[in-house]
Amino acid sequence: MENMTDHIGGQVKRVIAILLTAGAAYSIALSQMPNKKPDRLSRSEQQVRELNQAWADAITKSDAAALDRIFADDMIVTSGSGAVRNKAEEIKDAAGGGSDPDFSWTRPFTTEDLNVKVYNEAAWATGLAKWGFRYKSQDINQERRYTHVYIRNRGKWRIVAQHISSNLYKKQSTTP
Repeated sequence: MENMTDHIGGQVKRVIAILLTAGAAYSIALSQMPNKKPDRLSRSEQQVRELNQAWADAITKSDAAALDRIFADDMIVTSGSGAVRNKAEEIKDAAGGGSDPDFSWTRPFTTEDLNVKVYNEAAWATGLAKWGFRYKSQDINQERRYTHVYIRNRGKWRIVAQHISSNLYKKQSTTP
């Protein structure tokens, strides 16, 4: 009887070893597969993407009222220069160009390379912002990477934090 118990115990150990090996192989194979984005965006992700577009549009239109709706009251901004601003200061900076007679847009404020991740009532977005303007007869083109943090409060998404940095990795244009 003892011999049979040893035999069964050995078989159980082999089965467990095979299952563990198979599980490890499956995990490794799964981690090697490319991540596919879902064909359909969640409602929350779509809302954050729409708010990102509304932010870009409000800047191009110098629409302080729209920015006031988009930004949370306690918003904090770290600018490309490292300066830290609150909501009122960011609205003045982002929408202030429209009232300056020496300022005119040469290229609208746009975003691209947008990535969004939603976590229940919070989300983040990263992207690349590009814009161009003329100020006192000088053409200026800008390109910055940005990160936004969003919070959904009472069913509405708002930007609560924004960080802007220089795009040090922008592709250099080559001329033939």
